[in-house]
Amino acid sequence: MNTGLISTRYATALLDFAIEQNQQEKVYSEIKMLLQMYSNVDNFREALANPAIRTSEKRKLIHTASGGNVSKPFEQFIDLLLKNKREERLQYIALRFLELYRKRFDILNGSLITATKVDRPTYDRLKSFIESKTGGTLELERRTDTSILGGFILQIGDNRLDASVSGQLLRIKNELNEINKKIV
Repeated sequence: MNTGLISTRYATALLDFAIEQNQQEKVYSEIKMLLQMYSNVDNFREALANPAIRTSEKRKLIHTASGGNVSKPFEQFIDLLLKNKREERLQYIALRFLELYRKRFDILNGSLITATKVDRPTYDRLKSFIESKTGGTLELERRTDTSILGGFILQIGDNRLDASVSGQLLRIKNELNEINKKIV
Protein backbone atom coordinates (compact mmCIF):
# COMPACT_ATOMS: atom_id res chain seq x y z
CA MET A 1 0.00 0.00 0.00
CA ASN A 2 1.49 3.38 -0.89
CA THR A 3 2.05 6.29 1.51
CA GLY A 4 -0.42 8.58 -0.28
CA LEU A 5 -3.28 6.11 -0.01
CA ILE A 6 -2.59 5.36 3.66
CA SER A 7 -2.28 9.06 4.47
CA THR A 8 -5.49 9.93 2.69
CA ARG A 9 -7.47 7.17 4.39
CA TYR A 10 -6.32 8.08 7.89
CA ALA A 11 -6.59 11.83 7.32
CA THR A 12 -10.09 11.53 5.87
CA ALA A 13 -11.23 9.34 8.75
CA LEU A 14 -9.79 11.78 11.30
CA LEU A 15 -11.41 14.78 9.63
CA ASP A 16 -14.79 13.09 9.38
CA PHE A 17 -14.64 11.93 12.99
CA ALA A 18 -13.52 15.37 14.23
CA ILE A 19 -16.41 17.02 12.36
CA GLU A 20 -18.84 14.45 13.75
CA GLN A 21 -17.59 15.27 17.26
CA ASN A 22 -17.62 19.04 16.49
CA GLN A 23 -13.91 19.17 17.36
CA GLN A 24 -12.54 19.95 13.89
CA GLU A 25 -10.97 23.30 14.81
CA LYS A 26 -9.24 21.85 17.86
CA VAL A 27 -7.89 18.89 15.88
CA TYR A 28 -6.77 21.27 13.13
CA SER A 29 -4.74 23.35 15.61
CA GLU A 30 -3.28 20.17 17.16
CA ILE A 31 -2.21 18.91 13.74
CA LYS A 32 -0.58 22.26 12.91
CA MET A 33 1.32 22.21 16.20
CA LEU A 34 2.40 18.62 15.58
CA LEU A 35 3.75 19.54 12.15
CA GLN A 36 5.73 22.39 13.69
CA MET A 37 7.42 19.82 15.91
CA TYR A 38 8.45 17.83 12.87
CA SER A 39 10.10 20.99 11.53
CA ASN A 40 11.59 22.26 14.79
CA VAL A 41 12.68 19.13 16.64
CA ASP A 42 15.50 17.07 15.21
CA ASN A 43 14.98 13.32 15.34
CA PHE A 44 11.25 13.56 16.10
CA ARG A 45 10.40 11.37 13.13
CA GLU A 46 13.16 8.90 13.99
CA ALA A 47 11.91 8.62 17.57
CA LEU A 48 8.42 7.69 16.37
CA ALA A 49 9.79 5.13 13.92
CA ASN A 50 12.17 3.59 16.47
CA PRO A 51 10.89 0.12 17.47
CA ALA A 52 12.91 0.23 20.70
CA ILE A 53 10.72 3.04 22.06
CA ARG A 54 7.61 1.74 23.79
CA THR A 55 4.17 2.60 22.44
CA SER A 56 3.25 4.42 25.67
CA GLU A 57 6.31 6.67 25.27
CA LYS A 58 5.40 7.37 21.65
CA ARG A 59 1.87 8.28 22.75
CA LYS A 60 3.27 10.74 25.31
CA LEU A 61 5.63 12.17 22.72
CA ILE A 62 2.82 12.77 20.21
CA HIS A 63 0.57 14.26 22.91
CA THR A 64 3.30 16.67 24.00
CA ALA A 65 4.15 17.62 20.43
CA SER A 66 0.46 18.35 19.79
CA GLY A 67 0.05 20.73 22.70
CA GLY A 68 -0.37 18.42 25.68
CA ASN A 69 -4.08 18.17 26.41
CA VAL A 70 -5.38 16.83 23.09
CA SER A 71 -8.98 16.48 21.99
CA LYS A 72 -10.80 13.16 22.27
CA PRO A 73 -10.95 12.55 18.48
CA PHE A 74 -7.22 13.21 18.14
CA GLU A 75 -6.42 11.00 21.13
CA GLN A 76 -8.44 8.14 19.65
CA PHE A 77 -6.74 8.71 16.32
CA ILE A 78 -3.30 8.46 17.97
CA ASP A 79 -4.34 5.23 19.68
CA LEU A 80 -5.53 3.75 16.37
CA LEU A 81 -2.36 4.83 14.62
CA LEU A 82 -0.15 3.26 17.28
CA LYS A 83 -2.26 0.09 17.42
CA ASN A 84 -1.87 -0.34 13.65
CA LYS A 85 1.86 0.50 13.82
CA ARG A 86 1.50 3.45 11.44
CA GLU A 87 3.27 6.07 13.58
CA GLU A 88 6.06 6.44 11.03
CA ARG A 89 3.40 7.76 8.61
CA LEU A 90 2.08 10.40 11.03
CA GLN A 91 3.74 13.36 9.30
CA TYR A 92 2.28 12.41 5.93
CA ILE A 93 -1.14 11.86 7.47
CA ALA A 94 -0.98 15.24 9.22
CA LEU A 95 -0.01 17.02 6.01
CA ARG A 96 -2.85 15.34 4.15
CA PHE A 97 -5.25 16.26 6.96
CA LEU A 98 -4.30 19.94 6.54
CA GLU A 99 -4.97 19.73 2.80
CA LEU A 100 -8.35 18.09 3.30
CA TYR A 101 -9.37 20.46 6.09
CA ARG A 102 -8.41 23.55 4.11
CA LYS A 103 -10.25 22.31 1.06
CA ARG A 104 -13.38 21.41 3.04
CA PHE A 105 -13.51 24.77 4.86
CA ASP A 106 -12.27 26.93 1.96
CA ILE A 107 -9.04 28.08 3.63
CA LEU A 108 -6.16 29.39 1.55
CA ASN A 109 -2.65 29.05 2.88
CA GLY A 110 0.14 31.42 1.99
CA SER A 111 3.15 33.39 3.06
CA LEU A 112 4.13 37.04 2.99
CA ILE A 113 7.84 37.77 2.92
CA THR A 114 8.99 41.33 3.53
CA ALA A 115 12.34 42.99 4.13
CA THR A 116 11.10 44.54 7.38
CA LYS A 117 8.36 43.57 9.79
CA VAL A 118 4.86 44.45 8.56
CA ASP A 119 2.68 46.32 11.05
CA ARG A 120 -0.65 44.81 12.06
CA PRO A 121 -2.95 47.30 10.22
CA THR A 122 -1.11 46.75 6.92
CA TYR A 123 -1.17 42.99 7.38
CA ASP A 124 -4.90 43.05 8.20
CA ARG A 125 -5.72 45.23 5.15
CA LEU A 126 -3.77 42.93 2.84
CA LYS A 127 -5.37 39.82 4.32
CA SER A 128 -8.88 41.32 4.07
CA PHE A 129 -8.26 42.39 0.47
CA ILE A 130 -7.14 38.90 -0.57
CA GLU A 131 -10.05 37.26 1.27
CA SER A 132 -12.52 39.58 -0.45
CA LYS A 133 -11.12 38.65 -3.87
CA THR A 134 -10.96 34.91 -3.24
CA GLY A 135 -14.10 34.49 -1.16
CA GLY A 136 -12.29 32.23 1.30
CA THR A 137 -10.40 32.49 4.56
CA LEU A 138 -6.68 33.16 4.37
CA GLU A 139 -3.98 31.83 6.67
CA LEU A 140 -1.02 34.02 5.93
CA GLU A 141 2.36 33.33 7.50
CA ARG A 142 4.53 36.44 7.88
CA ARG A 143 8.31 36.23 7.51
CA THR A 144 11.04 38.80 7.19
CA ASP A 145 14.01 38.36 4.86
CA THR A 146 16.39 41.29 4.51
CA SER A 147 17.89 39.79 1.34
CA ILE A 148 14.86 40.92 -0.68
CA LEU A 149 15.96 44.53 0.06
CA GLY A 150 12.43 45.95 -0.06
CA GLY A 151 8.93 45.28 -1.31
CA PHE A 152 7.34 41.89 -0.71
CA ILE A 153 6.85 38.37 -1.99
CA LEU A 154 3.35 36.97 -1.62
CA GLN A 155 2.72 33.28 -2.23
CA ILE A 156 -0.73 31.73 -1.99
CA GLY A 157 -0.97 28.13 -3.06
CA ASP A 158 0.78 27.83 -6.41
CA ASN A 159 0.53 31.56 -7.16
CA ARG A 160 3.49 33.82 -6.41
CA LEU A 161 3.74 37.58 -6.69
CA ASP A 162 7.32 38.83 -6.43
CA ALA A 163 7.25 42.59 -5.90
CA SER A 164 10.60 42.63 -4.12
CA VAL A 165 13.48 44.93 -4.98
CA SER A 166 15.83 41.94 -5.34
CA GLY A 167 13.35 40.31 -7.73
CA GLN A 168 13.08 43.45 -9.83
CA LEU A 169 16.88 43.80 -9.96
CA LEU A 170 17.18 40.18 -11.07
CA ARG A 171 14.62 40.71 -13.85
CA ILE A 172 16.49 43.83 -15.04
CA LYS A 173 19.77 41.89 -15.01
CA ASN A 174 18.23 39.08 -17.07
CA GLU A 175 16.79 41.57 -19.58
CA LEU A 176 20.17 43.25 -19.99
CA ASN A 177 21.85 39.85 -20.47
CA GLU A 178 19.34 39.03 -23.22
CA ILE A 179 20.00 42.37 -24.92
CA ASN A 180 23.75 41.81 -24.71
CA LYS A 181 23.37 38.35 -26.28
CA LYS A 182 21.59 39.91 -29.26
CA ILE A 183 24.24 42.60 -29.70
CA VAL A 184 27.21 40.23 -29.62
